[in-house]
Amino acid sequence: MMSRIRLWLDTLRTSLWFVPTLIVLASVVLAHGLLALDASLPADWWKTLPGLGGLRDVRINGAVTMLQMIGGSMITIAGVVFSITIAAITLAAGQYTSRVLRNFIRDRANQAVLGAFLGIFVFCVLVMRSVSTGSMSGQAPPLTMLMALVLAFLGIGLLIFFIHHIVLSLQAASVVAAIARDALPSIDRHFPERFAPVDEDEKDVRWPEGAVPTMVHALRSGYVTGIDVAALTDSAVACDGLVHVRRAAGMFVAEGEVLAELHGPNPVDEAVIRSMQGAWSYANQRTLANDPGYGVRQLVDVALMALSPGINQTTTCVMCVNWLGVMLLRMSERRFPPRWHAHENVVRVVTNAYGIAEFIDQAFNQIRQQANGNLAVLKRMLEVLLALAESEGKRVVRQPILLQADAIEDQVRRKIAWPPDRTVLESLLTDIRRRLGIDRSAHAASDR
Repeated sequence: MMSRIRLWLDTLRTSLWFVPTLIVLASVVLAHGLLALDASLPADWWKTLPGLGGLRDVRINGAVTMLQMIGGSMITIAGVVFSITIAAITLAAGQYTSRVLRNFIRDRANQAVLGAFLGIFVFCVLVMRSVSTGSMSGQAPPLTMLMALVLAFLGIGLLIFFIHHIVLSLQAASVVAAIARDALPSIDRHFPERFAPVDEDEKDVRWPEGAVPTMVHALRSGYVTGIDVAALTDSAVACDGLVHVRRAAGMFVAEGEVLAELHGPNPVDEAVIRSMQGAWSYANQRTLANDPGYGVRQLVDVALMALSPGINQTTTCVMCVNWLGVMLLRMSERRFPPRWHAHENVVRVVTNAYGIAEFIDQAFNQIRQQANGNLAVLKRMLEVLLALAESEGKRVVRQPILLQADAIEDQVRRKIAWPPDRTVLESLLTDIRRRLGIDRSAHAASDR
């Protein structure tokens, strides 16, 4: 249930309509509230206040003209803002990857600016409709007209801010950093326990021995956005069986594909299978709400795009590796949840969720393959591996670090011919192995 709620909240956050709708509703309340307040105050009360004294010359005909000008300008600017946003999204998709689009859509600044211009327009329309019903030579409501002026100046400031914000957000450094900073809270939420890289303890649990397998098939196609482990546990307890999950959050499934296997002492009925099928939720794309690895996937895609021959931006790729290192270091100091879930000391569900080794492979494998001897990229990857080897969680990342180091060393031998360049990388490889307690001479002898 909580995974579905997080997914629903993430859908609201990544929409361009939710925040603007709230701002428009707030502007409706503000307009009616100020009009009611002006109507309840004594006549000419504002003449005694120096700051509002100039409003005594504002008549309804002048107020209507001013509101028409402000409202017309704001709706025109709103159209320009929408156009700039679409152009920025198109440019980002072509320059980086389409996966970064959700970061532009969910940007609170973009949503707030769009909503503010629409809200000012609605405010002016509602006030103009109210004041135009009276005598055109009558006095306009002073507080309401003062707020209209304030909102007009606010709109000018927001336009300048929006252009500045779009220019900054399209820079490669900002795009990469935004992806990582968006993913780090997801890592903290999924792996809240720090500095506890302990092994799973199975000595106090019992494993069922059911021999009758039952396949659970997907009801639809899409990316898995969450699994209700509690529902699967209840189904396994009812059948006295064990559920082996094949498709975890972040993986794609096709309709009819096997999601899990239920091993129990007896065949199960269709009601139990339907209940288990409902434990999976799907979407057309991955989300960070229930998938901590999606941030890693986004950065890898940006890095691969940067290394492509058509773009060839090594610095952007290095930036991605920098932030991948931040995310992997955050993961390395966390305790990953066990892959099995027990009920009353009996294991009922076994998942295939990613561990730190899989995240390291996902972060580095494709970038290393695409780097093709790029000295700057390989050097930075080795520096990140060295930082992982020096981290408090180095025991649990030791093997994946060594595998990546061996793969990079093989590429160094095959792709980098100039000895000084190779010396820099070989020095880092030596430091990594020394931090992990590997004898370099023994390792070289085993290679021969």
